[in-house]
Amino acid sequence: MTSWKLRAAGALAAAVAAVTMAAPAQADPRVGGEIGFIYEHQHGGASGWLGQPLTPEIRTPNGKGAYVVFQNGSIYWSPGTGAREVHGELRNGWGRLGWEGGYLGFPTSDEQPTASRRGRFQTFQGGALYWAPWTGAHAVRGDIRDTYASWYQSEDILGFPITSEVRTPNNRGAYNHFQWGSIYWSPDYGAFPIYGAIRDLYASQGWENGPLGFPVSAEFDYALSTVGEVKGQEFEGGFIWWWPEGHEIYLTEG
Repeated sequence: MTSWKLRAAGALAAAVAAVTMAAPAQADPRVGGEIGFIYEHQHGGASGWLGQPLTPEIRTPNGKGAYVVFQNGSIYWSPGTGAREVHGELRNGWGRLGWEGGYLGFPTSDEQPTASRRGRFQTFQGGALYWAPWTGAHAVRGDIRDTYASWYQSEDILGFPITSEVRTPNNRGAYNHFQWGSIYWSPDYGAFPIYGAIRDLYASQGWENGPLGFPVSAEFDYALSTVGEVKGQEFEGGFIWWWPEGHEIYLTEG
C-alpha cells in the first residue's frame, strides 16, 4: 500500500508539473506581473514589436503605478487602469505633458486609429492624445474633447489638433486650435467649435477678449429671403452672420 508521504509527494509533483505547463514557454523572466502578461500575450514578448526590455519594473514617481521601458515603447500599469502600452509620437507627447504625473494621468487604452483612419489617438484618465503625421501629438480634454469626439464631422471640418489645451489670456476659459478651426470653452457656456469665415471674423474682433466674448452656440443655418442661406453663430456679446456675398457682426447693446 502506498504511504501517505508517497501520495503527498506525487500530488506535489503533479501540481508543479501543471503550473510549469501552464506558464508560457516564452515568458521573459525580466518582466512580471500584469505588465509581463500584457507584454507576452498581447505584444509578442521579446520577439514582438516592443522588443527587449530596457529596464526592470519601476515604480512611478507619484507612487500610483509602475512601468517597464522597452526598445520601442513602454507599458504603464496602475490599479485603476491596468497595463497599457504607449509608444511613438503619442508617448513623446504624453512625456512633454508630464507623463502620468501630468493632467492626463495614466493611459486607459492602447493606441487606436481615428474614425477617418488618417491619424491615431490614445485615451488617458484626464483626456486623450491625437496624432497625425502633419500635426504631431496634442492633448484634448474635458468638454473640449467631448465636443470634438462626439461631433461626427470633427475630423473633416476641424481636422486634427495643432495645440494642446491652452488657457485663454483672460483666464476665463480654454481652447484648442485645430487644422481648420478651434473649440473654445468657458465654464458658463461649455465648449463650441468655430471654423471657416465665422472664425476669421471672430479672430478679427480679438477672439474672446474682443466685444463678442466666448461662443454660446455652435454655427447654425438661418434662411433670410433677401440674401438666401445665412450662417450664424451666437456669442456672449452678440452674433456673427455670414453669407456668400457678405457678413455682419451684430453686437448686443449693453
